[in-house]
Amino acid sequence: MKIAIAGAGVAGSYLANLLQKDGHKVEVFESSKRENHWAVCAWGASHHMLEKFSEKAGLNFGEYIYHVGRVLKMQLPDNKSEQLYLNGLVTYNKQKWESDLLEGIKLTYGSKCTSATFPFDKYDYVIDCTGLHRTLLPKSKDDFVIPAYEYFVENIHDMEEFYVIGYKGARGYFWYFPLDNGRGFVGAGDIDKKYYGIDDFFKLHPEARIIRKIGRPIRLAPPKRMEPFYHRNIIGVGESIGCVFPMLGEGIIPSLLCCNIFLEVFTKNQNRFDFEQYRKKILKRFEYYDDVYRIVRLKMAGKLNTIRHIKLLMSMYRNMKKEEQRFGFEISFEKMRRLVNAL
Repeated sequence: MKIAIAGAGVAGSYLANLLQKDGHKVEVFESSKRENHWAVCAWGASHHMLEKFSEKAGLNFGEYIYHVGRVLKMQLPDNKSEQLYLNGLVTYNKQKWESDLLEGIKLTYGSKCTSATFPFDKYDYVIDCTGLHRTLLPKSKDDFVIPAYEYFVENIHDMEEFYVIGYKGARGYFWYFPLDNGRGFVGAGDIDKKYYGIDDFFKLHPEARIIRKIGRPIRLAPPKRMEPFYHRNIIGVGESIGCVFPMLGEGIIPSLLCCNIFLEVFTKNQNRFDFEQYRKKILKRFEYYDDVYRIVRLKMAGKLNTIRHIKLLMSMYRNMKKEEQRFGFEISFEKMRRLVNAL
């Protein structure tokens, strides 16, 4: 089959690699120019999961790892703090990982795909992997994003672990993710656009050198809030249909899990893609993300009650515990309870 993929990020590069390996004619279109294309986000995810995805695509994930975390230090409101022990949370060379996935695949940079101009009739299927932009699919009335930006920095030698500041009311968070040789990502997502922690970081680290600044909102709305997943011969995959964990704003692993669902349905029904089967599988796999999203929105509105909303909290805990390796850090109900109460 002839397949076009819009977006050369984590989902687009992974799908392109596996679809071409399966004998399909694949073309990837990326809106950024080659020199400006950048793998957004802080490049942190579960070693356990990325090793499996990499193996499936013929890559050795060990060659891409930058930093293997031991603890995640969290500063919380009212001078409280928490510490999560890590079990596989790493940062990795996401830029090279995506580039290697796309080796040998026809890729056009600087191609701004739009629903009005894209030649849909030239392809059997067009896959929208444009992430936050959701360029080719109809917009969702229930979408929800928070403003965010981050810096790719170097010459940081006194921060060797993951560090997060949680904002009051779960209205955002600051992060520092270490890479290698004194490099890392520092950023913040904040619905109120105050970005607490950024200025303090640079005051405390005057030696820091900024390599790149990236402005990019974070989608928190889960798949249940991001329908439709398809339109005509267009199929959404990854963050474009809400495959982001709402509590963390983390989309690498959810997007790749979504890719595997797409491939499962696509391989089973190659003569005619079963759109409704895909929809049902996505909604089932990411069902509990909506409970997590509701917790975040209730907390933002100051309406979360740990007694009245215990079912939502238990759903989040049970499902995260079941997927502990997927997150790369310990899932403790007591720590989760303290964290929710502190925010």
